[in-house]
Amino acid sequence: MNLSSNPPLSYVLRRALRLRCPACGYGHIYERNLHLHETCEYCHARYEREPGESLGAAYLVSGLTMIWILGGFWALDTLLDVSPTPFLALWTGIMIVLNLFFYRVARALWIAFAYLTGGVYPDPDYEREYVSPGEKAPHYER
Repeated sequence: MNLSSNPPLSYVLRRALRLRCPACGYGHIYERNLHLHETCEYCHARYEREPGESLGAAYLVSGLTMIWILGGFWALDTLLDVSPTPFLALWTGIMIVLNLFFYRVARALWIAFAYLTGGVYPDPDYEREYVSPGEKAPHYER
């Protein structure tokens, strides 16, 4: 698999929206729910090099959620003209659901942008163990 030539921006963004590896498009970014794979199972591209690299995705999804919440709150307040207190619980629940729903996509997009800027690439061969074809790579607990 040749990773030296970068695919077009539209391909990388489509891969991210499908929660696939931005480098090859085959591997899944997530193992389950919010648990990110360390590397792609196909091309071995490492998704995060340093702890805290996904902080940008958290800021992105929080900002977008706040825009949705404020817009929705002001629209309902204007249309219904009732006390905002009953809506506080409703909007708190919506905020939590939106954050959880959009975080996976925002983190995948953040990884795609890291790939486009050269931050997502396969590790050198000396850092990887050899796995013969047909075997599954070992998973180590931290």
